[in-house]
Amino acid sequence: MKRVLMLSALTGVLTLSGCSTLNNVFGNDDSGMHEVQATTTNTAPVASKNGVLVDATNHMTLYTFDKDSMNKSECGSACLLAWPAFMAPSNAQASGQFAAFQREDGKYQWAVNGKPLYFYANDTKVGDQNGDNKLGVWHVVKTN
Repeated sequence: MKRVLMLSALTGVLTLSGCSTLNNVFGNDDSGMHEVQATTTNTAPVASKNGVLVDATNHMTLYTFDKDSMNKSECGSACLLAWPAFMAPSNAQASGQFAAFQREDGKYQWAVNGKPLYFYANDTKVGDQNGDNKLGVWHVVKTN
């Protein structure tokens, strides 16, 4: 019975945090963070692929969350399971529209024009955009 109550509570939290089903939560990466960082310049390691912003290392699609505010993530720990943050080094340097901000947990995350950037755990290969317009609040970042 206790397990059923915990599962019900977790489902409720995930629903409120932007995750529509438990299937959306349990993707290939359950760390909640992607430690993709620039190796020499400490500027945002991003690129454009087919008109969408991707990380320059793995070429995975990047997303923004409508509920975030300027340089502040509203994606909590349960949300981060499905939407891992695009992490930045502590000495990240702003470049154009990209800059890092310090999260409440003390780590740094990349942002574009002040909007925090995320991956989607159910994107498993280059070019996937499975999170675009998810729940009407998650969006790919168009580059053209």
